[in-house]
Amino acid sequence: MRTFILKRLAILFLVSCALFLAGNNLVSITDPDEAFYSLTAHEMVAHHEWMTPLIFGQPQFEKPPLTYWLIAAAFKTWGESPFTARLYPALFSVLGVLGLYFIGLMGFKDERKAFLSALALATSAFYIGMGKTVFTDMIFSVFILYAFAFFLLAYTDPRRQAVGLLGFYACGGLSALTKTPLGFVILHMAVLLFLLYQRRLNFMRSVWVPVGLMVFLAVSLPWYAAMYTHYGHAFTHEFFFNDHWRRFMEAEHHGNDHWFFYPVTMLAGMFPWSLFLGTACFELFRKGPGSLMDHFSISWLVAVLVVFQPAHSKLASYILPLFPALALMTGNFLGDALSQIQQRPKMEKLLYASFVMPALLGILVLALHKLYGRYVPTMLPSFFLSGALITVAGIGVALTIRGRLQGALYVLALSLAPILATLFMVHTYIEKYVSSHEASAYIPPRSSGSTTVLVSKYNARGIHYYTGQKVAVLNDSPQPFFSPHPIPILDTEKKIMHLLASQKVTYGVVRKGYYRQLVKYCAGHYQVKLLSVLGADYVVRVKAL
Repeated sequence: MRTFILKRLAILFLVSCALFLAGNNLVSITDPDEAFYSLTAHEMVAHHEWMTPLIFGQPQFEKPPLTYWLIAAAFKTWGESPFTARLYPALFSVLGVLGLYFIGLMGFKDERKAFLSALALATSAFYIGMGKTVFTDMIFSVFILYAFAFFLLAYTDPRRQAVGLLGFYACGGLSALTKTPLGFVILHMAVLLFLLYQRRLNFMRSVWVPVGLMVFLAVSLPWYAAMYTHYGHAFTHEFFFNDHWRRFMEAEHHGNDHWFFYPVTMLAGMFPWSLFLGTACFELFRKGPGSLMDHFSISWLVAVLVVFQPAHSKLASYILPLFPALALMTGNFLGDALSQIQQRPKMEKLLYASFVMPALLGILVLALHKLYGRYVPTMLPSFFLSGALITVAGIGVALTIRGRLQGALYVLALSLAPILATLFMVHTYIEKYVSSHEASAYIPPRSSGSTTVLVSKYNARGIHYYTGQKVAVLNDSPQPFFSPHPIPILDTEKKIMHLLASQKVTYGVVRKGYYRQLVKYCAGHYQVKLLSVLGADYVVRVKAL
C-alpha cells in the first residue's frame, strides 16, 4: 500500500509540475497585478529593505511581506524573469495538490477518493490559472490548506495531537504573514463548526491549543508590531482600515458586487469538474452531511464564504482557499460513484454531459477564428485547439460507452491541456495585450530629456517596473487607485500641460481615449507622434513644436 501511495504521489507531483511550472517564462509580467507584486519585490531588493514593502520608492502596506520575500529571494538567487517571479506561487500550487492528497488519505481512509480529490484540484481551471500567476492568494491558500491538514492529523491521530495543533497554528501564522489575519478567523471558524458537527468541542481544550496560540503570535506578530512601531497610524489606517474595512464596506470592482458572484466562480472555476461538483452539492443538500469528511469540507467551505461573501469588494481570487474543499467534495462523490453499481447510470450521464463542453468549445474556437483570426496570423493554433478538444471529447465518450468510467475521468482531467498548449503557441500574440514589456522598449533612458512617462492607470506599475522611470497617471479621477500610490495623478488639462512643459520630450503609454485627449490638448503647441499601437496601448512621443 505504501508503494502504491508513493506512485500516486509521484503522478500528482509530475502532473502538477507540468501544469504549474511549464511555460511560466513565455509571457512577460502582466499588468496590473503581477507587476504590483514583482515591482514591490524588485524595489525591496534594490533598496536592501527586507521589512517594509515598497512601491514607487515608498512604503506600501497593502499586503504583509512573505510573498515579497519569496519573490525577492528568487530574484536574488536566479535573477529577475517572469519564471522566477512566478516560481513560488507555482511551487506552492504543487504543494497544495500533494497536501490535499494527504488530507484525503487521513479523512476518507480511501486512497482512490484522496487521489481523485487531488487530481480534481490540480486540473481545475481556476486553480491552474492562479498557480501560474504572481499573487499572494495561492501561497495564502496553501498555508490555510496545510493548517487544516495538521488539524485533521491532530483530530484523527491522538498520538500526533501536539504536532498537529502546533502545525495548525504555525501555518495560521504564516497565512497571516502572507495576506491577512483573516486566515486565523477562517481556520478557527471552520474548526469550531466542524467540532460542533462532530459534537467534540472539548477537543479545543487540549493543552496544546494555548501553546499553539503562542506559536501563531511568535510567527505573525513581530512584523505587524515592527510596522506599527515604525509607521504608526499610516500603517494601521492603510492595512486595517483601507485594505480590510473599506473593502468590506465599499466595492472596489462594482461589477462583481452581486450575491451570485462567488457561487458562479466556484462552479466555473472547477471546470471541467463543474457538473460533478454541482451534483455532489445537490446530493449533500438532499441527504445531509453524514461522514467526517462531509462535515470537514462543508465547514471549510462555509467559513471562507462567511468571511468573504458579505464584503462588497469581491474578487475571484479571494475565495481560492475554498477550492480544496470543493475538490474534496468532488473526489468524495466520484469515489462513491465509481464503487457503487447503482450510481453508474448517473455517472455515465454526467460524463457525457461533461464531454459536451470541450466539444462545443472546439466548435466555438473555429467560429471565433472566423471573426477574430486577424489577431492571430496563423490558423494552426485555432485548428490545433479545436481538433484537440474534439478529440478529447471523442475519446472520453468512447471510454464511457465501453464502461471504462475511471479512464474517462482521467481523459476529462486532460480537458484543459489543449488550451494550455495553445496559449504556449500564441504567447507572442497575446503578450502586447497583457503586459507593458513591449511598450517599455520604446521608452529611452532618462538622459534623453524625459524623466516622467505618461501612462494610463493600467500601465503604471508595469512601465515603472520595466523602465525604472517615474510615471504620471492620466486619469479623470484624482483617486484612480483603491490603495494610494505615491505618483502624480493628472486629472486636469492644466496638470497635463504643466508636465509636458517641464521636460524636453515626453513619452507615454496610454489607452485610446487618453491618446485622443492628448492630441486635442496639444494641438498647436506640441507634436504628438504615435510610435506604436500594442494591443490596447498607444505609445506616443510628445515634443514642443
